[in-house]
Amino acid sequence: MSYTSSRALLSLLIFLSMSMDLFAQDENDTSKVSAAQKALSKGIDLITRSSRDTVLVEKAEEKFIPFEGKIIRNINVKRVGFEFSIYGEEKPIVQKIGRIANSLHTNTREKTIRQHLFIRPNQRLNPYKLGDNERYLRDQSFILESRIIVTPIVDTDSVDLTVVTRDIFSIGGSVGGSFPTAPLFKIYDANVDGRAQGIEFDVLYDNDRVPKTGIAAAYSKSSLLGSFVDLMVYYTQLNSGISAGEEKEYATGISLERPLVSPYSKLAGGAGWSQNWSKNVYSLPDSLFLDYKYNVANLWAGFNFGSEKPLQDRRREFVALRAFDGYFIDQPEQEYMTNESRYHNSRGVLAEFTVYEQDFFKTQYVYGFGRTEDIPFGYNFSTTVGYTKTMGLARPYGDINLNYKGASKSGSFYELTFNAASHFRNGPEDVAIQTGGTFYSPVFSLGRYKIRNSGSFFYTQLFDRVTNDWLTIRGNTIPGLRVDEVDATQRISFGFESSLFTPWSLIGFRITPFSSFYWAKLKCPTCENKYQKYSGISLGMRIRNENLIFGTMEIKGTFIPNDDEGQSKFAFGFRKNLRFRKSDIFVAAPNLINYN
Repeated sequence: MSYTSSRALLSLLIFLSMSMDLFAQDENDTSKVSAAQKALSKGIDLITRSSRDTVLVEKAEEKFIPFEGKIIRNINVKRVGFEFSIYGEEKPIVQKIGRIANSLHTNTREKTIRQHLFIRPNQRLNPYKLGDNERYLRDQSFILESRIIVTPIVDTDSVDLTVVTRDIFSIGGSVGGSFPTAPLFKIYDANVDGRAQGIEFDVLYDNDRVPKTGIAAAYSKSSLLGSFVDLMVYYTQLNSGISAGEEKEYATGISLERPLVSPYSKLAGGAGWSQNWSKNVYSLPDSLFLDYKYNVANLWAGFNFGSEKPLQDRRREFVALRAFDGYFIDQPEQEYMTNESRYHNSRGVLAEFTVYEQDFFKTQYVYGFGRTEDIPFGYNFSTTVGYTKTMGLARPYGDINLNYKGASKSGSFYELTFNAASHFRNGPEDVAIQTGGTFYSPVFSLGRYKIRNSGSFFYTQLFDRVTNDWLTIRGNTIPGLRVDEVDATQRISFGFESSLFTPWSLIGFRITPFSSFYWAKLKCPTCENKYQKYSGISLGMRIRNENLIFGTMEIKGTFIPNDDEGQSKFAFGFRKNLRFRKSDIFVAAPNLINYN
């Protein structure tokens, strides 16, 4: 697909989406203004957090339980502008910036908010469903905070609901890449015209490239026409699509995804397609450049049993089926790539049965800088069976997954996982086992400062390897370290981090220093040094303005006493646009276990 046709497709999708919204009905009722205004004031009060507040620890449904079973009469929508800060009173310069942002920004339209509601008038109030919907709104990239306020109607068994939301300034941009020799410019809007539409354009200028300029464009729509289906269409020359190979790849693709937004929903599923091809933009010799082209297709659907159970019973069974196909039209000609599974066709069919029960509590200061965060607790047990074909080997596949999340009233929470997977051909082969967990301590307050600690431990083991990749150590295990040249069959890793949330603010940007310790060990039976141990110590800070669409910026320095060459080194890292938004999902598409 050419760049011109991709641009035309993006324009058509935007036009269609905007056109559909023209048929939105105005559901405002002036007779309810007074009650709605009172609910708005209460919503603002619940959203506001100052550094003197105690940290919120509250179950998602807690405030709604007294109204269980009441009839929902009306649902009002109220939106809060940028002149309001979740931190309370801000400095004059920050308030002025907020007023300027308000003049540039289009608040999310009422129709758009209603497209993200799965509660309806004339239904009986389900406290758990309201908690789910509140969380679903907060999970949208263009919304910072949301609250649903219940207003009883005197002398009746009915209530009115007021949905209060506070937007993020959705327009953003950045300069990255290798500045100034190969800068990458990004500009995006996650909420065009307040309609939950996202557009992003990227431009790279690199003197070493042929051509020197590379571009990328993407369009997205959240809850398309109120269906809870998320749409994305993209074209890239910057290796930013689904990338399986080592070369720089061009790609074009489309995806539709409908998550299970609540245990009271019945259906989830998705579909996607992309075409990727390597491009010799750095003029490598033919003997070194890997020339390949492949398509990726994916389709899945699932049904949620038990959505009509009594309100308090959140246990569900979910059945899903998935088909995927990664087809190489052209493969690399180099002989040394023959045994690389990533350059071979990969296809399969997977069926999964899941039993789960999950709730959420609201808190702050986990990944965010004071905004409300939704932390899951409960269990998820699933088993997957299927048939896959990789590198010419057609084999049955099976796995089991157990995930348990716990939480306490003190504000601590943890997650434990265990999974095991195997292919079968004259017995088990490509067997992988993973287990581990993470723990987050309660927030400790020291005056206006807050501290939260976390720790993690993971163990991974391979048996009877045939096509699986060897275990590696990469930046997600120890920052600044990459160990992937050993035939490792076992990996043990440990990490600890302590974060200090400060009241410091620079033009609305909050600052959180942190320190971390990492340790990992690889077992390589064929290596001279059978056990290889690595560690790292990091100091850094994270910076974020919760009012902006920009993700968290992280500056980190890591000292590694012993790298893969036996040398000590210091690694400096800067990551931008980190987005810790999604609280969790109830179920996902059936998938092969990813252990690297």
